[in-house]
Amino acid sequence: MPFSRPTITEITDRIVTDIETRLPEVGSLLRRSVLKVLARVFAGAIHLAYGNIAYEANQIFVLTADTNGLDKQATEYGKVRSAATYATGSGTATGTAATVIPSGSGLRSGQGNLYITDEDYTIEPGGSVAVSFTAVTAGEDSNDDPSIELTFVSPIAGVDTAVTVDSDGIGGGADEETDDHLSERILSRKRLAPHGGAYDDYTKWAKEVSGVTRAWTIPSYMGNGTVALGFVRDGDASILPNATQRAAMLAYVTEHEDPSTGETVGIPVTALPGFTVLTLTELEVALTVALYPNTVAVQNQVLLEVANALLSDGGPGQTVYLSRISEAISAALGEERHAIVSPVTDVAASYTQVHVLGTVTFQDYT
Repeated sequence: MPFSRPTITEITDRIVTDIETRLPEVGSLLRRSVLKVLARVFAGAIHLAYGNIAYEANQIFVLTADTNGLDKQATEYGKVRSAATYATGSGTATGTAATVIPSGSGLRSGQGNLYITDEDYTIEPGGSVAVSFTAVTAGEDSNDDPSIELTFVSPIAGVDTAVTVDSDGIGGGADEETDDHLSERILSRKRLAPHGGAYDDYTKWAKEVSGVTRAWTIPSYMGNGTVALGFVRDGDASILPNATQRAAMLAYVTEHEDPSTGETVGIPVTALPGFTVLTLTELEVALTVALYPNTVAVQNQVLLEVANALLSDGGPGQTVYLSRISEAISAALGEERHAIVSPVTDVAASYTQVHVLGTVTFQDYT
C-alpha cells in the first residue's frame, strides 16, 4: 500500500487533535498555549524523522540512491567508482642537438591545459626528439586533438618553443565516474551475475576501466568458442581507442585485480586464444531532414536528440532503425513535424563499426 508522507502542518494538526481528544477539559488549544507550542515542536521533530526515513529508504534502491548510497551498494557487489585519470600523449620537440629537455618541463595547449614531460629527453643529432607528457590535472578536459602544438611554459635554451602532438592525440583522461554510469554498472551486476567468463562479463570488465563509456561483446566472432570485445571512450578527443588503450584493455580483461575484493579475476585461460579486442572505425550516419519549424534552435535540439539516439542504439553489429531516428527527431524541443529525406533504409554497422552522427542537412518541410 502506498504511503504518503504527511506535511509538517498535517502532523501538527494530528497532534493537536490528539491532545484535544485525550484532554477534553482543555477544549480547543489557544494559538500560543503551552500545549499548542509543544505540538508544533513535536511535529517538527517527527517531520525530521520522516525525512530521515525517506532518505534511508531511497538508499536501498540503486535508482534512487545518492552518491554515497551508490558507493556503498557498489562495494557490496565488488564494484568501485572509477577514479579520474590523467591524459597522456606524445609529440616531437625540435632544437639544437644534445640539448636536454628536463623531466617535469611544463607544456601548455592553446586551450590552457597544462602538461609536464615524463622524463629527461635529449635532442637527437637530427634536431628532434620524441617526448611523452602527462596532464597536470586529471579529467577528460585535458584530452586534445592530434597535430596541435604545445608551448613550453618556460623557454629552454636550444629548444624550439613548440612541441607537435603526434597522430594519436592526447587521450586517456577521464573524469571520475558519474552516478549514472556507476548505477548502470551496479544494475548490470544485479541483473547479470558473473559466470566466470560469460559474454556479459566482458562488457562489465570493460566498463570498469576509467574513460570507457560503452562496450559491446560479440560472441562467436570467429566461430564457436571465440569472443570479441569492442569499446569506445566518448570523453576523449576521438571516441575510438588507440593501440595503447586497446592493449591495456586486453591486459585488463585477461587478468586484473577485482577493485573491491582484491581477488584476481579475468577470462578463463582456455578462452584467451579466441579473444579479440576490436579495432573499431566510425560509421557516419548522414541525414537530410525536412523540418518545421526549420530554425537554428530547433535544428540544434534535433542534433542533440539524434546524437543521443545513436549513443543508445548504435554500436558494432547493431542496426539503427529509421523509426528510432524519427522518434528522436520528434522528441526535439520545438519540433512540430518532419520527414527523413535520407537515408531511406536502416543503418546497419558491421562488427568493426560504431555509429556516429555525420553531416545533417536541414531543409524546409513542405
